[in-house]
Amino acid sequence: MSERSTRRQFIDRSCRIVGFTALGGAAGLLAKRASGNAVFQVDPAKCTACDLCRTSCVLSFSAVKAVNDFDKCGYCMLCPAYFDVTSQPDEKGIPAGKVCPQDALKRRVVGKEDPEDPNNNYYEYTIDETRCDGCGKCVKACKPPAGNGSLRLEIRYARCVECNECSIQIACPESAVVLVHTPGMAPPAAPEKARE
Repeated sequence: MSERSTRRQFIDRSCRIVGFTALGGAAGLLAKRASGNAVFQVDPAKCTACDLCRTSCVLSFSAVKAVNDFDKCGYCMLCPAYFDVTSQPDEKGIPAGKVCPQDALKRRVVGKEDPEDPNNNYYEYTIDETRCDGCGKCVKACKPPAGNGSLRLEIRYARCVECNECSIQIACPESAVVLVHTPGMAPPAAPEKARE
């Protein structure tokens, strides 16, 4: 009799384990499906560019990158996010140092260049995402009153591994990483077979 009850207990426990595992898997699948139209993003109004995006991401090279909002950009010759305005100036009076430690912020002349007077030139600042590590130094330097706030940090989904809980969101002291619902970002549906 005791041998039979041991088998019964074994079968009972096995069925419970399988049942709980299946229930947990189904709950996880439903949760993932429910959040399929939501992504993590950095709220520029809350972000203080504290450098935790660079150090807290599960990736060795953070999925957070700096982005320039060209509508806000002043196209300035002495951009405080590009030049370290506290560094020693060169012979033309332009600061010799740069803010970005990775040299990811690139600058080019827009329109016709005036080599005689660089103050007459307009400059476009772009971010080389292969070099940007998401430290936020350029974003911090671009904040008013020195800059106009055109640079911001953004999670780039081509790099993001879409972990269930964003480690950057957990580490952010300002709660600047938020879950944003994006109906347009749902995974594409499987193509239907052509009807004849």
